[in-house]
Amino acid sequence: MPTVSIAKGRGYLNHNDRSIDRVSEKSWDPESSRKNVICRNIPIQDAYNQIFGKALSEYNQRQIDVNHPERQIKNYYDHISRSKQEKPFYEFVVAFGNMNDKDTEIYPVLQRCLDEYITNFDERNPNFKVFQKIVHLDEKGIDHAHLDFIPVSTHNKRGLSVKNSFRGALKEMGYTGKTAFLDWRQSEEKYMAEILERHGLEFERGSGRDEHLNVRQYQAEAREINRLAQQKLKNMELPSIPEPEIKTNPITKSESVKLSKAEFDKIKQVIDYQQTQITSLEAQKSDLSAKLKNVELKLDTARKKPYMRENETLTQELKKESDFSEKLTKKYEKLGNECVELRKSCNKLKKEVSNLHQENNDLKKENSSQFRKIKELERKISDISLDFHYKLTRAYVSIKTIVQAVGMLKYDKDEGYGIENITDKQERLIDGVSEYGSALAKENEYPELAKQMDKKVGIDESIESFVKLPEPERTRESRSSRDWDMEL
Repeated sequence: MPTVSIAKGRGYLNHNDRSIDRVSEKSWDPESSRKNVICRNIPIQDAYNQIFGKALSEYNQRQIDVNHPERQIKNYYDHISRSKQEKPFYEFVVAFGNMNDKDTEIYPVLQRCLDEYITNFDERNPNFKVFQKIVHLDEKGIDHAHLDFIPVSTHNKRGLSVKNSFRGALKEMGYTGKTAFLDWRQSEEKYMAEILERHGLEFERGSGRDEHLNVRQYQAEAREINRLAQQKLKNMELPSIPEPEIKTNPITKSESVKLSKAEFDKIKQVIDYQQTQITSLEAQKSDLSAKLKNVELKLDTARKKPYMRENETLTQELKKESDFSEKLTKKYEKLGNECVELRKSCNKLKKEVSNLHQENNDLKKENSSQFRKIKELERKISDISLDFHYKLTRAYVSIKTIVQAVGMLKYDKDEGYGIENITDKQERLIDGVSEYGSALAKENEYPELAKQMDKKVGIDESIESFVKLPEPERTRESRSSRDWDMEL
């Protein structure tokens, strides 16, 4: 049962098309890079001009018309690059299977599944404008595709009518609310499952990039993320959250909060600090999960050996790690509640999928029965066709034999079948029989038999036994005593 995964990539465009100068042999095999499939590779500046050029010109003209030329945007890509809300582009790394599937019989099938997925990606996601679509076959892991795209939102009333917006792109494609991205991802995974099913494979959800890493690689990556997060925390100051000024509307009695720019910046700093803390804790949890996995493997190995001391030591280590894991788990109670809701939704989807599988199996059984009936009919038709062809061929061979024998009446010189003083009418009848048989054979696609009728006369062995020559002692009267039927 192969896994599939859609992971958010880091978006190294030069890495994707292998145009960087320095090459790490641990990352990929340069000799195999020629096998990579570059489906699309448009420079990002060109992509921005194609997508936003017209909307940018219209926006700048509006600013000139309202006497605010200073609000013009000279370069939209540079403008988005400086934005704190949107990214210039996003990347997904898509794979069918993992590195363990590369040397198996399903590897070519997984390649076809990946090709089918990326081929139809643009049609399914019209608001994700893909400017780089490259399939890597030169790495140690399973083949995977890098899809780098710009999220596009259209018909906007503020700013550019067409602009970069990930949330807006999802909304226009029908995914809204807090779970918009998760809903989109589930929809893509459903499509991936359908692709696998069409190729006779079952679907299993992967966990993203770590699906293609071993435990040590995953643990090292988690530690590096934690190190960078801790380093960032050291350089950050945690300001106190300002007390907001609350104002009450005397008419509507509604309350509003007024913040200065400085106060707003402090709140953003607090959020950034807390987000970095969360990243650090998540990395610690990932690192701990990897450690627990290693300990569990060692414990399982120890259970199979008669060394109880080692078993007891590993059990104690597992308990220590479990205690620490429990402390971290308490910090994720909110996430746990969300997971419960997700599981409920997942179970509901599983039931629906199970029902669909049952319906599909019933259809397969019905199709199998119909297929057997069709095969049986095809076999019978084939037998009838072969028998008919055999009989037809024998009939034309008989016609050929008769035509050649009739020809002896005119053209025989040695066997004594030729008619002396043959009349023109008799001669024309003999030739007409030959021409008729030849034309009929050609018309029904027996050219060789037609040639034999045109070029050769004679008495075939198959007809020779039926030819009875008059015996010498018979009189003219005895010969004329036979009645002949003649059709003129």
